[in-house]
Amino acid sequence: MQLCKCWQVEHGKGICFGTREKDPCSCNGDEGNCDFYDYIRKRKEKNYMTPEDYLMQVKDIDLRIKSLDGELHDAEAVDDTEYAEELRERIKRDLVKYKELKLRIRDEIQQIGDHRLSTLLTEYYIRGKTWEQVAEAIGMKSVKNTRENLRAAALKKFAACFPKYFL
Repeated sequence: MQLCKCWQVEHGKGICFGTREKDPCSCNGDEGNCDFYDYIRKRKEKNYMTPEDYLMQVKDIDLRIKSLDGELHDAEAVDDTEYAEELRERIKRDLVKYKELKLRIRDEIQQIGDHRLSTLLTEYYIRGKTWEQVAEAIGMKSVKNTRENLRAAALKKFAACFPKYFL
């Protein structure tokens, strides 16, 4: 299942934040069941990722590890040693994947050739910086321009370097 970043639950009902009106949505967070966008459903059929989906894998694994770590803390607090040990094993496995993925994507980002754009991608997707911090790191005054225009240029350049990954 490809997680839909637009789907949220409000008052016990699924809502699509990808629509201006925040319409009710029954996809249950699975992009392949999107109620509104045909091109999103087709991504699942073709096992397709956008450049941003590809880069977001690092942030997604990082969030998963943090969540598991919180769960581990809870299990240790109630002395559930069996569950805590299982969580430790999962965290170890995810950390290995996380490090490998992070290093691979970092190396791929460096191949785009434009230092400002590669710094933007690294700071945001690999290092988890905010757009304000990214703009400062690359010497931009406008956070909005960095987030919207330069990010789009960086993702386009990244996709062009790796046509085997993206349509």
